[in-house]
Amino acid sequence: MKRLFLVLLLVVGVGGCAGAPPPCSSGPAPRGEEIYLVDHGWHVDLAIPSPMLRGNMAVFRRIFPGLQVLMVGFGKRTFMMAPVTTIGDLLIGPFPGSGAILAVGLSAPPDQAYSDGTEAILDLPPGGAERLSDFLWRTFLVKDGMPVEIAKGFSPGSVFYATRTGYSGVYTCNTWAADALHEAGLKVDPLGVIFAGQAMARAARVSRGVCAIKDNP
Repeated sequence: MKRLFLVLLLVVGVGGCAGAPPPCSSGPAPRGEEIYLVDHGWHVDLAIPSPMLRGNMAVFRRIFPGLQVLMVGFGKRTFMMAPVTTIGDLLIGPFPGSGAILAVGLSAPPDQAYSDGTEAILDLPPGGAERLSDFLWRTFLVKDGMPVEIAKGFSPGSVFYATRTGYSGVYTCNTWAADALHEAGLKVDPLGVIFAGQAMARAARVSRGVCAIKDNP
């Protein structure tokens, strides 16, 4: 039983930054060149304001009309697209497999769109938006200039897309997010990042601030 418990901890990888961050202050979508890393407990997503989508990634402004912020998260295709109902589902999670991106078009910043989580605010260096967009576009499987859709997501305004990048126990959703921040020119080392807490901790060191997403009154 103890061994199973340790395996489950390895699979889920729940972690976070030390200390309790202050609540996020709700406000309009940013005008500067900033992005967010959002920690959901076991998985992190990138949240990218619409103006930061450059080059080919600008297509998402057509895919999601009225887009303010694009949420993108990478993961194992079968694990992301099917509900986890048994311990066996958790245990097979780290095994290698095809990847997927879940893209969610938001009409508000993440702290207004979600009711829980932690958010790091990251200022992009010059050229960072272009480099980040290039990295993201390289992740997608593309056909005829469009990302290849697999299925609609579980919530309105969300879509699963196929990827060129595969998932494994040493290249997880959180590794991918840290890799994206590194490619954007931020001093975030993706080496050894497996869990959400690791990605968040490294992003926090170079962030403008970390805050807790709470239910809006």
